[in-house]
Amino acid sequence: MWRLRLFKTVQWKIVVIYMLLILIAMQFIGAYFAREVESYYTNSFEENLNAQATLLAANSERYLSSPANNKKDSAPDVDTRDIDNLVYNLVAVNDARVQVVDQTGTVVSTTEDDKGIIGQRTAQKEIAIALMGTRNEAIRIDPRTGNRVKVLAVPVKRGNVVYGAVYMVASMEKMYTTIRNITSILATGTGIALLLTVGLGVVLARTITKPVKEMTLQAKAVADGNFNRNVRIYGDDEIGHLGMAFNYMTARLREAIQQQEEEREKLSQILSNMSDGVIATDRDGRIILMNPSAEEMLQVKETEVLAKRMTLHDVLRLPSEEEMPLSFDSGPLILEMQLAPQEILTLRVTFTSLQQDSGKKGGMFAVLQDVTEQARLEQQRREFVANVSHELRTPLTTIKSYVEALLDGAKDEPELSNRFLGVTMTETERMIRLVNDLLQLSRFDSQGVILHPRAINFTQLVKYAADRFSLQSEQQGIRFVNEIQGELPQVYADPDAMNQVLDNLLSNAIKFTPEGGAVTLHVSPDQRLRRVIISITDTGIGIPRRDIRRIFERFYRVDKARSRRQGGTGLGLSIARELVQAHGAEIEIASEWNEGTTVTFWVPFAEGGETA
Repeated sequence: MWRLRLFKTVQWKIVVIYMLLILIAMQFIGAYFAREVESYYTNSFEENLNAQATLLAANSERYLSSPANNKKDSAPDVDTRDIDNLVYNLVAVNDARVQVVDQTGTVVSTTEDDKGIIGQRTAQKEIAIALMGTRNEAIRIDPRTGNRVKVLAVPVKRGNVVYGAVYMVASMEKMYTTIRNITSILATGTGIALLLTVGLGVVLARTITKPVKEMTLQAKAVADGNFNRNVRIYGDDEIGHLGMAFNYMTARLREAIQQQEEEREKLSQILSNMSDGVIATDRDGRIILMNPSAEEMLQVKETEVLAKRMTLHDVLRLPSEEEMPLSFDSGPLILEMQLAPQEILTLRVTFTSLQQDSGKKGGMFAVLQDVTEQARLEQQRREFVANVSHELRTPLTTIKSYVEALLDGAKDEPELSNRFLGVTMTETERMIRLVNDLLQLSRFDSQGVILHPRAINFTQLVKYAADRFSLQSEQQGIRFVNEIQGELPQVYADPDAMNQVLDNLLSNAIKFTPEGGAVTLHVSPDQRLRRVIISITDTGIGIPRRDIRRIFERFYRVDKARSRRQGGTGLGLSIARELVQAHGAEIEIASEWNEGTTVTFWVPFAEGGETA
């Protein structure tokens, strides 16, 4: 890790910049120099070879053009000794392989070791082109040595008459070896220059980075609360001025923090025992103090708030200052905050402005009062009164209308009066059920759910509930399916509470399933989690997704008109959930609109969990 940090330092960056500058400069210079050296040696080699070939061709012309050598009907008669001397004197010193051929392509002289080719015709295409009067040259790879060679064929002619050709093959490897040696010397010089640059760069960089490193250490010490160190000043340049400014800043910061700590200690002693939450901010709206009551209400830590430099808008979860400015003139502010999925905190916040001695705005005090319980009780009271009034008004209105009809003469018609009295009795029973449910929920709220749990035979309890509702479902044209997975273990539950839960859930399933539908009661043990899982599935009208999250609320109905028409009070699911949760279990609903509903809950095994 320290190597990685080294590469991120200013010192390393300076050294790298110097190295890159030298490297780039040397690369450009080296490339240009290498290209020029190669061009120079190549041109010199070619010019020398061309000059030798031209000179040899010019001197060979008087031997190849003699009348004795131009007889077309006989083999050429050339004095090869003169040509051999000429060839060896002119070109043999350059290690070039030379062939001199006459106008028929017959080799008359050569520098090669194999003298057997003299007197034979050559098949080289360059010689064939040269015998037509055209100079020809090329670079090839010698198949015997694998080296690059220069091939040159020069015609021997006078005017437009060609008497023969000079064919030369010269190795270029010595030239390229010289070029590589020069390039190697240049690369070595570049490497030495880079090493010198690194050394000079390190020395130069240290003069800059050493004071910076000391200021960095001082900054970390100040951040840790140590204000007694000072940065060493190395000179009167810009970095020295920066060090002096840093030392001055450290001294001023030490004084400011000491003063702030004194003020905080005073406020802490005053506010630590207050039951109301208190939050103080500075002139910029940043929180500078929170008492323990405010921390508990908002579920935040003062150290975290101060470290993040949070504002009242942040901790109170309000819109931005531009959208919702806070003012002590606007009176108390009532806030509702979602602290947990099922926990809403209601606060009454009162703001007080702080003034400095100069009269300028110095900050703000916010006093927080937890009124969650009062708000919840008030809301429940209003909802309860509204719901109960609404639920009671409907049957009372119906009873009143039918009683008025009876008083107006309907009692004299037996058939009509009996029907009216039957409706009155149905509405009366509905009111009785509603009052009983309300009394039961009232006991739950005031005394809690009182259970008498014991180990019970759950198989017998489920069969008893299925028998009660199978006849009712058959009368309404609904198929009732009872699925019990083998013998169930005993469960630890209150039998009366379990009967009430099953009655409520099965009654709802049959009530909201149309004729021709089906209701399935499925019960199975979960040995891994040691519990019995009960699910009731119907093919009824279902519940829209937006209503599922509120289906357990008191008096909540998806289809209010249909629920009332079928005698529902809107309290059955609320009672079922209270009873299931009192057993330490959970109840869930899964449903799709017009496709059906599945209600699932579970109860724990009794100790031992033996089957009944």
